[in-house]
Amino acid sequence: MNSEDTTRRGGAAVGADEETSGLIADLGEDMVGAANLDLLLDVNLQISVELGRARLKFRDVLNLSSGSVVELGRQTSEPVDIMVNGALLASGEVVVIDDHFAVRITKLLNRVERLKRVL
Repeated sequence: MNSEDTTRRGGAAVGADEETSGLIADLGEDMVGAANLDLLLDVNLQISVELGRARLKFRDVLNLSSGSVVELGRQTSEPVDIMVNGALLASGEVVVIDDHFAVRITKLLNRVERLKRVL
C-alpha cells in the first residue's frame, strides 16, 4: 500500500479499499453499486451555506436597490444550513477567521444519511 492509497482515520493509516468497505457496510443493501464508491471519492462537490430565506412579492424585488435590506426568516443565534449540491449535510455557526467568514460545523447528519443525500 503506497501513501497515495491511504487516508488518515483516527490517527491510523487506512487503505482506500478498507475505507470504501466501511462505507459500504454502513450503507448496507440500500446502495446498488456501492462497490464503485472509490470512483467518487475525488469528485468535487459544491458546498453552500444558507443563512436564511425570505419571500418577497415581485414588486418588492423590483424596488430593491443598492443599500436595501432584506430580512431573512432566521434569528442571528440560529444555526446556518450547510448544503452539498443543494442537499442538507449539516448545520453550523458563522465565525470570522482573519477577516474571512467561515462556518463551524456543530451538527452533522449521520454517515448513511449524508452519503444518501450526496450520492
